[in-house]
Amino acid sequence: MARTLLDVQLARLLYPLLIELAMGRQIATYGQLIELAKKRYPSDPRIKNLIPVRMGRILWVIYDFVEERDLPRLTLIIVSAGDKNPGSAMLGHDFAAEQQRCFEFNWSTIDQEFDMYAQSSEKESAPVRRISRESAIALVSAHYHDPANSYPNAIRALRETIIEHVMNGLPVADAFEIEAQLIV
Repeated sequence: MARTLLDVQLARLLYPLLIELAMGRQIATYGQLIELAKKRYPSDPRIKNLIPVRMGRILWVIYDFVEERDLPRLTLIIVSAGDKNPGSAMLGHDFAAEQQRCFEFNWSTIDQEFDMYAQSSEKESAPVRRISRESAIALVSAHYHDPANSYPNAIRALRETIIEHVMNGLPVADAFEIEAQLIV
């Protein structure tokens, strides 16, 4: 799965919330996790622009971390509001058993390990050169309005995320493509 710098940054912010949920033996929906994040980080524009459809890629960063270490699948405590199941990419897991493992695990033993993993992932995803917000807005606008490009109207809801990707050095077309995959 494509991993962007923004995905890793957001995973670093959401990880402590997932730990708190697991320690409290709670399951939450994607929307509830976003609301918790907005309360915890009210002035962070990356959190302000979160929508449930983007959560899969962000949570996948955390999933990769726990999977590589054979830890309980922490992301499985986040479920869809409709069917109360984790995302479709997790269909091979026994949800209830994994959720129970999450609740019983002592997460305090690996806090720093996740932080080091996330730092390393950020370095791997970091751009060579970050560009200004104004330049990113201009590039995003020009690309969106170019008649050669066609995107569903729903892409507008992801505008700030696309701008953040471009600011982080992702080519404009790639930023649109990554986010457009979520809409299809």
